Order: sequence, then C-alpha cells, then structure tokens
Amino acid sequence: MAAKRFSNDAESDQDRPDDNRKRPRPSFASVIGEVVLVNSMQNLFSSLEPLLRRVVSEEVDHVLRRFSLHSLARQPSLRIQTLEQSSLQLVFAKSLSLPIFTASKISDEDNNPIQILVVDKSSGANQMVPINLPNPIKVEIVVLDGDFPKGDRDNWTSEEFDNNVLRERTGKRPLLTGDVNVTARDGFATVGEIEFTDNSSWIRSRKFRLGARVTPGTGYQGARIREAMTDAFVVKDHRGELIIGGKIFQFFQNHTGYTLSILLVMGTQTNQILVNLGKLCFIHLRHGPPS
Repeated sequence: MAAKRFSNDAESDQDRPDDNRKRPRPSFASVIGEVVLVNSMQNLFSSLEPLLRRVVSEEVDHVLRRFSLHSLARQPSLRIQTLEQSSLQLVFAKSLSLPIFTASKISDEDNNPIQILVVDKSSGANQMVPINLPNPIKVEIVVLDGDFPKGDRDNWTSEEFDNNVLRERTGKRPLLTGDVNVTARDGFATVGEIEFTDNSSWIRSRKFRLGARVTPGTGYQGARIREAMTDAFVVKDHRGELIIGGKIFQFFQNHTGYTLSILLVMGTQTNQILVNLGKLCFIHLRHGPPS
C-alpha cells in the first residue's frame, strides 16, 4: 500500500502546475499599447470635462431657478416687494363725462376721446407729463368694482387690481366693448369709442370704475407700470334716455308736482310723443328749448 500511495503522489505531482515557474515578461509592444491607451483615455476625459461641467452647471441653475420661482410664488410678500419698486404709472388724463349710459360713447369731461398717459410719480404728485418709454406698450381698458380699492387707498398691487376686474353677467355681452386695447407710444395713448353694455346696479357698490393696465401676456419685461383708474360712477340703462332727431332728452321729475316731464326741442313743428311707462303718469309737454 505504501507503494501505491507513492505512485498516486507522483501522479499528483505531475498534474500540479509549477508554482515556481516564472511568468512570461510582457513584450515591449504590449507595454507601448497600454501607455497609448491610458493617454487616449486621459485626453478623452480632459476634452469631455468642460462639456460635462457646462451641462451640470446649466441643470443646477435650472433647478435653482425653478425652486426660486416656486418659493416666490408661495410668498406673496416677496412678490409684492419685487413688483412695487417702480414709480411709473398709467393715469387717465382727465375725468370722465357724466352721467354715463349703456350703449353711449364714453368720453372725457371735455367730450373728447379718453387719453391715457404714462407718468413718473417720483417727479411730483400732480405731474401729468408723459414720459417716453424705449418701446411702445399695449394697454388694456377694463371695468373695476366701484368699491376698489378699499379705504380710499391710493396704492395697490397688480394682483389686487386683477382680482377686482369685473366680467359680464352670465348670458350677457362683454361688459365693455369697443377700442379696449390700445398702444401707448411716446408716453400716451388715445382710446377710441368704448361703451358699456350693462348697467352697474347688479353689483353691491352699484358703481363701476374704468381701469387701465399693461396688457397681460404681451411680453413687456420692464419695470412695473402701476395701473390707472377713474373715480367711481354709476352706469344707467340707455332706456332712461329719449332720443329724438339726434338729440338726447332725459326724463326728470318736475318740481311743480308732475310725476314726469319730457323736454322737447323740435323747433316750431307740432310733435306728439306716446310714452308707455307701464303705469299711469302725468306728462307735461314743454315746447321749445329748455330754459
């Protein structure tokens, strides 16, 4: 058995690799190849590094910008502080001509077209001199609640202004029609024909204001231009007027005791008017122009 074990050990020794055998040395060509490969990879990384840095920087800036805008939107006080740092403002050059009726042209107190100016309030409280802007701006004429702003404040934010813009009642035409979008050049804009399609009796204040703002979505990127607004006023229905021969005659109570008076200005011609008021009224007719 000793001989058999010796024979097996000898066979095992023949199958076992020679641990003391030296590994073959790499050739000169393989060494050169590895060096060239390492240098190529280093050059590739060096060329890619600026590109990778720029891409990473752009992505980081994009994420930070989105985060900043989101934070600003969630903190109105920050947004208001950003928007209120301008002294530019839109103003109506003159007060409106009153009274105002539906389906009647709105004009200023001198019966001229309404003008809107861009002024710099920092140059004086009553300064009405238009200032030149680098580019024309689009201006939108809107209707506001007569109760805005609360407490007779003379300042407001754009968000407050937008929240108080009135829309037409359900099933009605647009509340204000006509030339409601104008372009301000050289600091002023002239409004063409505009008119109300509904009276002001359906809102709590029973009064409207006209407002003017830089048209949203037009790409204006400059400093905030504060919105303009008129004094509050009542809008009456057009049926409160009687139109004859191109002249307007308004109903009013007669001081001598008549329920209703109608003034007629028709020269020397004989004229008759049938007025159906839905109830019995005394009608007093006066000929010739009113005194």
